[in-house]
Amino acid sequence: MDRKQPNKNLIDSNVSRRRFLQMAGVIGAGLVAQACGSQPAAPTQAPAAAATTEGAKATAPAVVSAAKPGLAKGMIGGPTGFEGAERYQYGPDTPAGRAIEALKSLPADQKPERLTIQLADGALGHFQVGFPEGAPTVQQIFEEDSGIKLEFVGISPDDQFTKIIQETTTKAGKFDIYSFWGPDKGSLAEAGALLNLDELVAKHKPEWEKHYVGGEITVQQFNAHAGSFYAVSFDGDYQIWIYRQDLFEDSKEQKAFKDKYGWDLQWPETWEQLDQIAEFFHRPDQNLFGVTDLRNQFWGYTNWYQRYASGASPNQFYFDPATAKPLIDSEAGIQAAQEYANTLKFRGPDGMTWGWPEQYANMASGGAAVTCAFPNMPKFLDSPDNKDSKIVGKIRSGLAPGRIIDGKLVRRTVWWPNQTLGVSGQSKYGEAAYLFLQWANSPQIYPWMVANPAGFMDPFQNGDFDDPIVIKSYHDYHIPTYKTSIEHSVPPINLNGVNEYVSALETNLQAVMTNQKSAEQAMKDAAAEWEKITDRLGRDKQITALQAQVPAYPSVIDEPTIKSA
Repeated sequence: MDRKQPNKNLIDSNVSRRRFLQMAGVIGAGLVAQACGSQPAAPTQAPAAAATTEGAKATAPAVVSAAKPGLAKGMIGGPTGFEGAERYQYGPDTPAGRAIEALKSLPADQKPERLTIQLADGALGHFQVGFPEGAPTVQQIFEEDSGIKLEFVGISPDDQFTKIIQETTTKAGKFDIYSFWGPDKGSLAEAGALLNLDELVAKHKPEWEKHYVGGEITVQQFNAHAGSFYAVSFDGDYQIWIYRQDLFEDSKEQKAFKDKYGWDLQWPETWEQLDQIAEFFHRPDQNLFGVTDLRNQFWGYTNWYQRYASGASPNQFYFDPATAKPLIDSEAGIQAAQEYANTLKFRGPDGMTWGWPEQYANMASGGAAVTCAFPNMPKFLDSPDNKDSKIVGKIRSGLAPGRIIDGKLVRRTVWWPNQTLGVSGQSKYGEAAYLFLQWANSPQIYPWMVANPAGFMDPFQNGDFDDPIVIKSYHDYHIPTYKTSIEHSVPPINLNGVNEYVSALETNLQAVMTNQKSAEQAMKDAAAEWEKITDRLGRDKQITALQAQVPAYPSVIDEPTIKSA
Protein backbone atom coordinates (compact mmCIF):
# COMPACT_ATOMS: atom_id res chain seq x y z
CA MET A 1 0.00 0.00 0.00
CA ASP A 2 1.26 3.46 -0.87
CA ARG A 3 2.20 5.15 2.38
CA LYS A 4 1.02 8.45 0.99
CA GLN A 5 -2.47 7.04 0.45
CA PRO A 6 -3.63 4.96 3.43
CA ASN A 7 -6.36 2.50 2.64
CA LYS A 8 -9.42 4.68 2.03
CA ASN A 9 -11.64 1.62 2.20
CA LEU A 10 -10.91 1.29 5.90
CA ILE A 11 -12.93 4.27 6.94
CA ASP A 12 -14.07 7.68 5.78
CA SER A 13 -11.41 10.24 6.63
CA ASN A 14 -14.10 12.77 7.50
CA VAL A 15 -15.27 10.76 10.49
CA SER A 16 -16.85 13.10 13.03
CA ARG A 17 -15.12 13.95 16.28
CA ARG A 18 -17.77 12.15 18.28
CA ARG A 19 -17.68 9.10 16.01
CA PHE A 20 -13.96 8.77 16.69
CA LEU A 21 -14.12 7.19 20.12
CA GLN A 22 -16.86 4.82 19.09
CA MET A 23 -15.08 3.36 16.11
CA ALA A 24 -12.22 0.97 15.75
CA GLY A 25 -9.06 2.90 14.96
CA VAL A 26 -6.19 2.16 12.69
CA ILE A 27 -3.20 0.72 14.55
CA GLY A 28 -1.21 -0.49 11.59
CA ALA A 29 -1.15 -0.14 7.86
CA GLY A 30 -4.45 -1.67 6.90
CA LEU A 31 -5.39 -3.03 10.33
CA VAL A 32 -8.18 -1.77 12.53
CA ALA A 33 -8.38 -1.71 16.31
CA GLN A 34 -9.44 0.72 18.99
CA ALA A 35 -7.47 3.93 18.51
CA CYS A 36 -8.49 6.19 21.31
CA GLY A 37 -8.37 4.08 24.37
CA SER A 38 -6.51 2.17 26.96
CA GLN A 39 -6.04 -1.09 25.20
CA PRO A 40 -3.70 -3.09 22.97
CA ALA A 41 -4.55 -4.14 19.44
CA ALA A 42 -7.99 -5.48 20.14
CA PRO A 43 -11.60 -4.64 19.33
CA THR A 44 -13.24 -1.95 21.41
CA GLN A 45 -15.61 -4.47 22.94
CA ALA A 46 -14.40 -7.83 24.17
CA PRO A 47 -16.82 -10.75 23.67
CA ALA A 48 -18.00 -10.60 27.28
CA ALA A 49 -19.17 -6.99 26.99
CA ALA A 50 -22.81 -6.13 26.74
CA ALA A 51 -24.29 -5.10 23.41
CA THR A 52 -23.16 -1.61 22.57
CA THR A 53 -25.85 -0.35 20.26
CA GLU A 54 -28.03 2.45 21.49
CA GLY A 55 -30.68 1.09 23.77
CA ALA A 56 -28.77 -2.07 24.61
CA LYS A 57 -29.11 -2.77 28.31
CA ALA A 58 -27.00 -4.83 30.65
CA THR A 59 -27.79 -5.54 34.26
CA ALA A 60 -26.13 -8.08 36.51
CA PRO A 61 -27.69 -9.29 39.76
CA ALA A 62 -26.43 -7.53 42.86
CA VAL A 63 -24.79 -9.82 45.39
CA VAL A 64 -24.24 -8.41 48.86
CA SER A 65 -21.63 -10.19 50.96
CA ALA A 66 -21.21 -9.47 54.63
CA ALA A 67 -17.64 -10.68 54.72
CA LYS A 68 -15.99 -10.90 51.34
CA PRO A 69 -13.04 -13.30 51.35
CA GLY A 70 -9.76 -12.18 49.83
CA LEU A 71 -9.71 -8.63 51.14
CA ALA A 72 -6.47 -7.43 52.70
CA LYS A 73 -6.45 -6.42 56.35
CA GLY A 74 -8.34 -3.19 56.98
CA MET A 75 -10.03 -3.21 53.57
CA ILE A 76 -13.82 -3.08 53.28
CA GLY A 77 -14.25 -3.59 49.54
CA GLY A 78 -12.75 -3.92 46.10
CA PRO A 79 -11.88 -6.76 43.74
CA THR A 80 -10.43 -10.09 44.79
CA GLY A 81 -9.40 -13.32 43.14
CA PHE A 82 -6.53 -12.24 40.87
CA GLU A 83 -2.88 -11.36 41.29
CA GLY A 84 -2.48 -7.73 42.32
CA ALA A 85 -6.13 -7.29 43.35
CA GLU A 86 -5.00 -5.75 46.63
CA ARG A 87 -3.89 -2.61 44.75
CA TYR A 88 -7.53 -1.86 43.99
CA GLN A 89 -9.07 -2.57 47.38
CA TYR A 90 -10.08 0.20 49.74
CA GLY A 91 -10.50 1.03 53.38
CA PRO A 92 -13.33 3.02 54.96
CA ASP A 93 -11.53 6.38 54.94
CA THR A 94 -10.77 6.54 51.22
CA PRO A 95 -12.82 8.12 48.42
CA ALA A 96 -14.10 4.70 47.36
CA GLY A 97 -14.71 3.55 50.93
CA ARG A 98 -16.54 6.74 51.89
CA ALA A 99 -18.73 6.38 48.80
CA ILE A 100 -19.71 2.79 49.63
CA GLU A 101 -20.33 3.54 53.30
CA ALA A 102 -22.46 6.55 52.36
CA LEU A 103 -24.48 4.49 49.88
CA LYS A 104 -25.21 1.89 52.54
CA SER A 105 -26.32 4.64 54.94
CA LEU A 106 -28.74 6.41 52.59
CA PRO A 107 -32.37 6.57 53.73
CA ALA A 108 -34.59 4.04 51.99
CA ASP A 109 -36.30 6.68 49.87
CA GLN A 110 -32.92 7.92 48.57
CA LYS A 111 -31.37 4.53 47.89
CA PRO A 112 -32.37 3.08 44.53
CA GLU A 113 -32.56 -0.57 43.63
CA ARG A 114 -30.65 0.34 40.50
CA LEU A 115 -28.94 3.26 38.81
CA THR A 116 -29.47 3.72 35.07
CA ILE A 117 -26.48 5.03 33.15
CA GLN A 118 -26.37 6.26 29.55
CA LEU A 119 -22.76 5.55 28.54
CA ALA A 120 -20.79 5.84 25.32
CA ASP A 121 -20.62 2.31 23.98
CA GLY A 122 -16.85 2.41 23.61
CA ALA A 123 -16.53 2.77 27.38
CA LEU A 124 -18.85 -0.07 28.41
CA GLY A 125 -16.05 -2.61 28.50
CA HIS A 126 -14.33 -0.80 31.35
CA PHE A 127 -17.31 -1.63 33.54
CA GLN A 128 -18.57 -4.89 32.06
CA VAL A 129 -15.53 -6.92 31.03
CA GLY A 130 -13.45 -8.62 33.70
CA PHE A 131 -9.78 -7.70 33.78
CA PRO A 132 -7.32 -9.32 34.01
CA GLU A 133 -8.57 -12.64 32.72
CA GLY A 134 -10.65 -14.39 35.34
CA ALA A 135 -11.22 -11.23 37.38
CA PRO A 136 -14.66 -9.86 38.24
CA THR A 137 -16.03 -6.81 36.46
CA VAL A 138 -16.16 -3.31 37.92
CA GLN A 139 -19.95 -3.54 37.72
CA GLN A 140 -19.98 -6.75 39.75
CA ILE A 141 -17.77 -5.29 42.47
CA PHE A 142 -19.88 -2.16 42.81
CA GLU A 143 -23.06 -4.21 43.06
CA GLU A 144 -21.51 -6.55 45.62
CA ASP A 145 -20.15 -3.75 47.75
CA SER A 146 -23.11 -1.35 47.54
CA GLY A 147 -26.14 -3.59 47.08
CA ILE A 148 -27.28 -1.36 44.18
CA LYS A 149 -27.63 -2.71 40.65
CA LEU A 150 -26.31 -0.90 37.59
CA GLU A 151 -28.12 -0.74 34.27
CA PHE A 152 -26.02 0.53 31.37
CA VAL A 153 -27.57 1.80 28.15
CA GLY A 154 -25.01 2.02 25.37
CA ILE A 155 -25.08 5.02 23.05
CA SER A 156 -23.01 6.13 20.09
CA PRO A 157 -20.55 8.84 21.13
CA ASP A 158 -21.96 10.81 18.18
CA ASP A 159 -25.28 11.08 19.94
CA GLN A 160 -24.39 11.80 23.57
CA PHE A 161 -24.96 15.55 23.61
CA THR A 162 -28.09 15.48 21.45
CA LYS A 163 -29.73 12.71 23.48
CA ILE A 164 -29.03 14.48 26.76
CA ILE A 165 -30.60 17.70 25.48
CA GLN A 166 -33.62 15.75 24.21
CA GLU A 167 -33.93 13.95 27.54
CA THR A 168 -33.77 17.28 29.38
CA THR A 169 -36.20 19.10 27.08
CA THR A 170 -38.81 16.34 27.21
CA LYS A 171 -38.26 15.71 30.94
CA ALA A 172 -38.12 12.00 30.17
CA GLY A 173 -36.17 11.21 33.33
CA LYS A 174 -34.89 7.84 32.12
CA PHE A 175 -31.32 8.15 33.36
CA ASP A 176 -29.49 8.87 36.56
CA ILE A 177 -26.09 9.41 34.91
CA TYR A 178 -25.00 10.59 31.47
CA SER A 179 -21.71 10.40 29.61
CA PHE A 180 -20.58 13.25 27.33
CA TRP A 181 -17.47 14.94 25.99
CA GLY A 182 -15.81 17.20 28.55
CA PRO A 183 -16.02 20.50 26.62
CA ASP A 184 -19.82 20.09 26.44
CA LYS A 185 -20.29 20.30 30.20
CA GLY A 186 -20.84 24.06 30.15
CA SER A 187 -23.61 23.84 27.58
CA LEU A 188 -25.21 20.93 29.43
CA ALA A 189 -24.98 22.66 32.78
CA GLU A 190 -26.57 25.84 31.41
CA ALA A 191 -29.34 23.74 29.86
CA GLY A 192 -30.17 22.28 33.28
CA ALA A 193 -29.20 18.79 32.20
CA LEU A 194 -26.64 18.24 34.97
CA LEU A 195 -26.93 18.28 38.73
CA ASN A 196 -24.73 20.77 40.57
CA LEU A 197 -22.38 18.58 42.61
CA ASP A 198 -20.87 21.18 44.95
CA GLU A 199 -22.62 20.05 48.14
CA LEU A 200 -21.99 16.37 47.41
CA VAL A 201 -18.30 16.96 46.70
CA ALA A 202 -17.93 18.88 49.95
CA LYS A 203 -19.79 16.21 51.88
CA HIS A 204 -18.10 13.07 50.55
CA LYS A 205 -14.58 14.33 49.77
CA PRO A 206 -13.43 12.67 46.52
CA GLU A 207 -9.95 14.19 47.00
CA TRP A 208 -9.56 14.86 43.29
CA GLU A 209 -6.94 17.54 43.97
CA LYS A 210 -4.72 14.89 45.56
CA HIS A 211 -5.13 12.24 42.92
CA TYR A 212 -5.36 14.04 39.56
CA VAL A 213 -2.02 14.80 37.93
CA GLY A 214 -1.80 18.58 37.98
CA GLY A 215 -3.89 18.82 41.16
CA GLU A 216 -6.48 21.57 41.44
CA ILE A 217 -5.72 22.93 37.97
CA THR A 218 -6.74 19.62 36.38
CA VAL A 219 -9.77 19.35 38.66
CA GLN A 220 -11.02 22.75 37.53
CA GLN A 221 -10.40 22.00 33.86
CA PHE A 222 -12.14 18.64 33.93
CA ASN A 223 -14.95 18.80 36.48
CA ALA A 224 -16.00 22.43 36.91
CA HIS A 225 -18.08 24.98 35.04
CA ALA A 226 -18.50 28.60 36.16
CA GLY A 227 -16.97 27.83 39.53
CA SER A 228 -19.16 24.82 40.36
CA PHE A 229 -18.76 21.09 39.91
CA TYR A 230 -21.03 19.47 37.35
CA ALA A 231 -18.96 16.57 36.06
CA VAL A 232 -16.46 13.83 36.84
CA SER A 233 -13.81 13.13 34.20
CA PHE A 234 -13.06 9.54 33.25
CA ASP A 235 -10.46 10.16 30.55
CA GLY A 236 -7.10 11.74 29.82
CA ASP A 237 -7.15 12.71 26.14
CA TYR A 238 -4.04 14.90 26.18
CA GLN A 239 -2.45 15.74 22.84
CA ILE A 240 1.10 14.37 22.90
CA TRP A 241 3.86 14.53 20.29
CA ILE A 242 5.50 11.39 18.92
CA TYR A 243 8.74 11.25 16.96
CA ARG A 244 10.93 8.67 15.26
CA GLN A 245 13.85 7.97 17.55
CA ASP A 246 15.59 5.93 14.86
CA LEU A 247 15.69 8.96 12.56
CA PHE A 248 16.61 11.47 15.25
CA GLU A 249 19.53 9.34 16.47
CA ASP A 250 20.90 8.38 13.05
CA SER A 251 24.42 9.84 12.82
CA LYS A 252 24.10 10.72 9.13
CA GLU A 253 20.81 12.52 9.73
CA GLN A 254 22.31 14.35 12.71
CA LYS A 255 25.26 15.61 10.68
CA ALA A 256 23.13 16.68 7.73
CA PHE A 257 20.70 18.47 10.01
CA LYS A 258 23.38 20.39 11.89
CA ASP A 259 25.10 21.32 8.66
CA LYS A 260 21.85 22.82 7.36
CA TYR A 261 20.35 24.42 10.48
CA GLY A 262 23.31 24.95 12.82
CA TRP A 263 21.96 23.13 15.90
CA ASP A 264 21.91 19.54 17.10
CA LEU A 265 19.01 17.36 15.99
CA GLN A 266 16.85 16.62 19.05
CA TRP A 267 13.28 16.96 20.21
CA PRO A 268 12.52 20.69 19.77
CA GLU A 269 11.58 23.30 22.35
CA THR A 270 10.03 25.88 20.02
CA TRP A 271 7.62 25.80 17.09
CA GLU A 272 10.30 27.28 14.84
CA GLN A 273 12.59 24.37 15.70
CA LEU A 274 9.81 21.86 15.05
CA ASP A 275 9.11 23.42 11.67
CA GLN A 276 12.79 23.11 10.73
CA ILE A 277 12.73 19.43 11.69
CA ALA A 278 9.57 18.92 9.62
CA GLU A 279 11.20 20.63 6.64
CA PHE A 280 14.34 18.52 7.00
CA PHE A 281 12.55 15.17 7.11
CA HIS A 282 9.88 15.92 4.54
CA ARG A 283 10.77 13.52 1.74
CA PRO A 284 7.56 12.54 -0.03
CA ASP A 285 9.56 10.91 -2.82
CA GLN A 286 10.80 8.50 -0.14
CA ASN A 287 7.33 8.03 1.39
CA LEU A 288 8.29 10.11 4.42
CA PHE A 289 6.38 13.18 5.60
CA GLY A 290 7.94 15.75 7.90
CA VAL A 291 5.06 16.09 10.37
CA THR A 292 1.47 14.84 10.38
CA ASP A 293 -0.34 16.58 13.24
CA LEU A 294 -3.84 16.87 11.82
CA ARG A 295 -5.34 19.71 9.81
CA ASN A 296 -8.82 18.45 8.96
CA GLN A 297 -11.97 20.18 10.11
CA PHE A 298 -12.88 17.56 12.67
CA TRP A 299 -9.60 17.02 14.49
CA GLY A 300 -7.06 19.59 13.46
CA TYR A 301 -7.93 22.62 15.54
CA THR A 302 -6.36 21.11 18.68
CA ASN A 303 -3.03 21.73 16.95
CA TRP A 304 -3.93 25.38 16.42
CA TYR A 305 -4.80 25.54 20.14
CA GLN A 306 -1.26 24.51 21.09
CA ARG A 307 0.45 27.12 18.95
CA TYR A 308 -1.99 29.79 20.10
CA ALA A 309 -1.95 29.03 23.84
CA SER A 310 1.84 29.34 23.98
CA GLY A 311 1.68 32.85 22.52
CA ALA A 312 1.79 34.69 25.86
CA SER A 313 3.29 34.16 29.28
CA PRO A 314 2.03 32.29 31.16
CA ASN A 315 -0.97 31.72 28.86
CA GLN A 316 -2.75 33.17 25.88
CA PHE A 317 -6.47 33.06 26.71
CA TYR A 318 -9.16 32.54 24.06
CA PHE A 319 -11.23 35.36 25.60
CA ASP A 320 -10.54 38.30 27.86
CA PRO A 321 -11.95 37.00 31.18
CA ALA A 322 -13.02 40.50 32.20
CA THR A 323 -15.10 41.27 29.09
CA ALA A 324 -15.55 37.97 27.18
CA LYS A 325 -14.08 39.75 24.15
CA PRO A 326 -12.28 37.23 21.91
CA LEU A 327 -8.50 37.45 21.77
CA ILE A 328 -7.98 35.18 18.78
CA ASP A 329 -7.63 38.16 16.40
CA SER A 330 -4.52 39.19 18.32
CA GLU A 331 -0.97 38.81 17.03
CA ALA A 332 -0.83 35.41 18.76
CA GLY A 333 -3.97 34.21 16.98
CA ILE A 334 -2.85 35.46 13.59
CA GLN A 335 0.60 33.91 14.00
CA ALA A 336 -0.85 30.56 15.07
CA ALA A 337 -3.24 30.57 12.10
CA GLN A 338 -0.50 31.45 9.64
CA GLU A 339 1.80 28.73 11.01
CA TYR A 340 -1.09 26.28 10.97
CA ALA A 341 -1.49 26.91 7.25
CA ASN A 342 2.21 27.18 6.38
CA THR A 343 3.08 23.79 7.87
CA LEU A 344 0.44 22.01 5.79
CA LYS A 345 3.16 21.62 3.14
CA PHE A 346 4.97 19.05 5.30
CA ARG A 347 2.14 16.57 4.72
CA GLY A 348 0.82 14.89 1.62
CA PRO A 349 -1.39 16.63 -0.94
CA ASP A 350 -4.48 15.38 0.91
CA GLY A 351 -3.24 16.57 4.31
CA MET A 352 -6.35 18.68 4.92
CA THR A 353 -8.59 15.61 4.73
CA TRP A 354 -6.60 13.24 6.92
CA GLY A 355 -8.22 12.13 10.15
CA TRP A 356 -6.87 9.82 12.82
CA PRO A 357 -7.29 6.62 10.73
CA GLU A 358 -4.88 7.86 8.07
CA GLN A 359 -2.58 9.40 10.66
CA TYR A 360 -2.21 6.19 12.69
CA ALA A 361 -1.83 4.01 9.59
CA ASN A 362 0.80 6.30 8.11
CA MET A 363 2.82 6.42 11.32
CA ALA A 364 2.63 2.63 11.70
CA SER A 365 4.04 2.25 8.20
CA GLY A 366 6.98 4.51 9.06
CA GLY A 367 5.55 7.28 6.92
CA ALA A 368 6.27 10.30 9.14
CA ALA A 369 9.10 11.66 11.26
CA VAL A 370 6.84 13.47 13.75
CA THR A 371 3.16 13.56 14.64
CA CYS A 372 0.84 14.63 17.44
CA ALA A 373 -1.82 12.22 18.64
CA PHE A 374 -3.73 10.83 21.57
CA PRO A 375 -1.61 9.33 24.34
CA ASN A 376 -2.35 5.80 23.21
CA MET A 377 -0.21 5.91 20.04
CA PRO A 378 2.91 4.36 21.65
CA LYS A 379 0.72 1.68 23.21
CA PHE A 380 -0.68 0.65 19.85
CA LEU A 381 2.16 1.24 17.44
CA ASP A 382 5.12 0.39 19.68
CA SER A 383 3.80 -3.04 20.55
CA PRO A 384 5.44 -6.32 19.53
CA ASP A 385 1.93 -7.72 19.24
CA ASN A 386 1.25 -5.33 16.37
CA LYS A 387 2.77 -7.28 13.50
CA ASP A 388 1.85 -4.57 10.99
CA SER A 389 3.71 -1.75 12.72
CA LYS A 390 7.12 -0.97 11.26
CA ILE A 391 8.06 1.37 14.09
CA VAL A 392 8.12 -1.01 17.06
CA GLY A 393 11.02 0.10 19.26
CA LYS A 394 11.59 3.17 17.09
CA ILE A 395 9.51 5.95 18.63
CA ARG A 396 9.63 8.28 21.59
CA SER A 397 7.34 11.05 22.87
CA GLY A 398 7.97 14.73 23.54
CA LEU A 399 6.30 17.68 25.23
CA ALA A 400 4.63 20.16 22.91
CA PRO A 401 6.97 22.88 21.64
CA GLY A 402 6.34 26.49 22.55
CA ARG A 403 7.64 30.04 22.29
CA ILE A 404 10.40 31.98 24.01
CA ILE A 405 8.89 35.03 25.70
CA ASP A 406 11.05 37.36 27.78
CA GLY A 407 13.79 34.74 27.82
CA LYS A 408 11.52 31.99 29.16
CA LEU A 409 10.01 29.02 27.36
CA VAL A 410 6.22 28.77 27.29
CA ARG A 411 5.05 25.30 26.21
CA ARG A 412 1.36 24.41 26.13
CA THR A 413 -0.59 21.40 24.99
CA VAL A 414 -4.33 20.74 25.29
CA TRP A 415 -6.74 17.95 26.19
CA TRP A 416 -9.66 16.96 24.03
CA PRO A 417 -12.31 15.54 24.05
CA ASN A 418 -12.34 13.43 27.30
CA GLN A 419 -15.11 11.01 28.19
CA THR A 420 -16.88 12.61 31.15
CA LEU A 421 -19.83 11.63 33.34
CA GLY A 422 -22.38 13.70 35.21
CA VAL A 423 -25.53 13.19 37.26
CA SER A 424 -28.81 13.91 35.49
CA GLY A 425 -30.64 16.95 36.78
CA GLN A 426 -33.80 14.81 36.64
CA SER A 427 -32.51 11.89 38.70
CA LYS A 428 -34.52 11.03 41.80
CA TYR A 429 -31.36 9.57 43.29
CA GLY A 430 -28.81 12.32 42.75
CA GLU A 431 -26.68 11.55 45.79
CA ALA A 432 -26.51 7.83 45.06
CA ALA A 433 -25.61 8.56 41.43
CA TYR A 434 -22.83 10.91 42.50
CA LEU A 435 -21.49 8.36 44.98
CA PHE A 436 -21.20 5.80 42.20
CA LEU A 437 -19.13 8.29 40.21
CA GLN A 438 -16.91 9.02 43.22
CA TRP A 439 -16.39 5.29 43.74
CA ALA A 440 -15.57 4.51 40.10
CA ASN A 441 -13.34 7.59 39.74
CA SER A 442 -11.49 6.92 42.98
CA PRO A 443 -7.73 6.31 43.13
CA GLN A 444 -8.56 2.80 44.30
CA ILE A 445 -10.86 1.73 41.42
CA TYR A 446 -9.97 3.96 38.46
CA PRO A 447 -6.45 2.57 37.81
CA TRP A 448 -7.88 -0.95 37.61
CA MET A 449 -10.63 0.25 35.28
CA VAL A 450 -8.46 2.34 32.96
CA ALA A 451 -5.89 -0.45 32.61
CA ASN A 452 -8.62 -2.64 31.12
CA PRO A 453 -8.13 -2.94 27.33
CA ALA A 454 -11.86 -3.39 26.73
CA GLY A 455 -12.65 0.35 26.58
CA PHE A 456 -11.25 3.59 25.25
CA MET A 457 -10.49 5.65 28.36
CA ASP A 458 -6.94 6.92 28.94
CA PRO A 459 -5.18 7.50 32.28
CA PHE A 460 -4.77 10.85 34.01
CA GLN A 461 -4.55 10.18 37.75
CA ASN A 462 -1.31 9.87 39.71
CA GLY A 463 -2.09 6.29 40.66
CA ASP A 464 -2.61 5.32 37.04
CA PHE A 465 1.02 6.08 36.27
CA ASP A 466 2.23 3.96 39.19
CA ASP A 467 0.18 0.96 38.11
CA PRO A 468 2.40 -1.76 36.59
CA ILE A 469 -0.19 -2.74 33.99
CA VAL A 470 -0.61 0.84 32.81
CA ILE A 471 3.16 1.39 32.72
CA LYS A 472 3.72 -1.75 30.68
CA SER A 473 1.01 -0.79 28.22
CA TYR A 474 1.98 2.87 27.77
CA HIS A 475 5.77 2.31 28.09
CA ASP A 476 8.34 3.60 30.56
CA TYR A 477 9.64 6.25 28.17
CA HIS A 478 6.15 7.65 27.55
CA ILE A 479 4.94 8.04 31.14
CA PRO A 480 7.15 11.08 32.04
CA THR A 481 6.11 12.87 28.84
CA TYR A 482 2.47 12.06 29.51
CA LYS A 483 2.63 13.48 33.04
CA THR A 484 4.49 16.66 32.10
CA SER A 485 2.06 17.19 29.22
CA ILE A 486 -0.78 17.19 31.75
CA GLU A 487 1.07 19.78 33.82
CA HIS A 488 1.55 21.99 30.73
CA SER A 489 -1.98 21.56 29.40
CA VAL A 490 -4.58 24.26 28.87
CA PRO A 491 -8.28 23.51 28.52
CA PRO A 492 -9.88 23.64 25.10
CA ILE A 493 -12.71 26.10 24.54
CA ASN A 494 -14.72 24.89 27.46
CA LEU A 495 -17.89 26.87 28.09
CA ASN A 496 -21.50 27.15 27.02
CA GLY A 497 -21.77 27.32 23.22
CA VAL A 498 -18.49 25.48 22.65
CA ASN A 499 -19.62 23.82 19.43
CA GLU A 500 -20.63 27.14 17.91
CA TYR A 501 -17.35 28.80 18.85
CA VAL A 502 -15.36 25.86 17.49
CA SER A 503 -17.31 25.80 14.23
CA ALA A 504 -16.56 29.48 13.60
CA LEU A 505 -12.89 28.93 14.36
CA GLU A 506 -12.56 25.81 12.21
CA THR A 507 -14.29 27.36 9.22
CA ASN A 508 -11.87 30.27 9.21
CA LEU A 509 -8.79 28.10 9.74
CA GLN A 510 -9.82 26.07 6.71
CA ALA A 511 -10.18 29.31 4.75
CA VAL A 512 -6.57 30.24 5.55
CA MET A 513 -5.26 26.85 4.43
CA THR A 514 -7.15 27.09 1.13
CA ASN A 515 -5.94 30.67 0.50
CA GLN A 516 -9.48 32.05 0.63
CA LYS A 517 -8.54 34.40 3.46
CA SER A 518 -5.43 35.83 5.01
CA ALA A 519 -4.69 34.71 8.55
CA GLU A 520 -5.46 38.22 9.77
CA GLN A 521 -8.85 38.36 8.04
CA ALA A 522 -9.77 34.85 9.14
CA MET A 523 -9.10 35.56 12.79
CA LYS A 524 -10.93 38.88 12.54
CA ASP A 525 -13.95 37.09 11.06
CA ALA A 526 -13.84 34.30 13.63
CA ALA A 527 -13.66 36.84 16.45
CA ALA A 528 -16.68 38.67 15.03
CA GLU A 529 -18.65 35.42 14.99
CA TRP A 530 -17.58 34.71 18.57
CA GLU A 531 -18.89 38.12 19.62
CA LYS A 532 -22.30 37.31 18.15
CA ILE A 533 -22.39 33.95 19.92
CA THR A 534 -21.41 35.53 23.23
CA ASP A 535 -24.05 38.24 22.98
CA ARG A 536 -26.74 35.70 22.15
CA LEU A 537 -25.82 33.35 25.00
CA GLY A 538 -25.38 36.18 27.51
CA ARG A 539 -22.14 38.06 28.00
CA ASP A 540 -22.41 38.27 31.78
CA LYS A 541 -22.84 34.50 32.07
CA GLN A 542 -19.87 33.90 29.82
CA ILE A 543 -17.74 36.32 31.82
CA THR A 544 -18.62 34.44 35.01
CA ALA A 545 -17.61 31.15 33.42
CA LEU A 546 -14.40 32.56 31.93
CA GLN A 547 -13.29 34.16 35.18
CA ALA A 548 -13.85 30.87 36.98
CA GLN A 549 -11.60 29.15 34.42
CA VAL A 550 -8.59 31.40 34.99
CA PRO A 551 -7.25 29.27 37.89
CA ALA A 552 -7.54 26.22 35.63
CA TYR A 553 -4.67 27.42 33.44
CA PRO A 554 -1.12 26.24 34.18
CA SER A 555 1.58 28.58 35.39
CA VAL A 556 4.60 26.38 34.69
CA ILE A 557 7.29 28.10 32.62
CA ASP A 558 10.50 26.42 31.45
CA GLU A 559 14.06 27.48 30.76
CA PRO A 560 15.15 27.11 27.14
CA THR A 561 18.17 24.85 26.69
CA ILE A 562 18.56 24.43 22.93
CA LYS A 563 20.77 26.95 21.21
CA SER A 564 19.50 27.01 17.65
CA ALA A 565 20.93 29.14 14.89
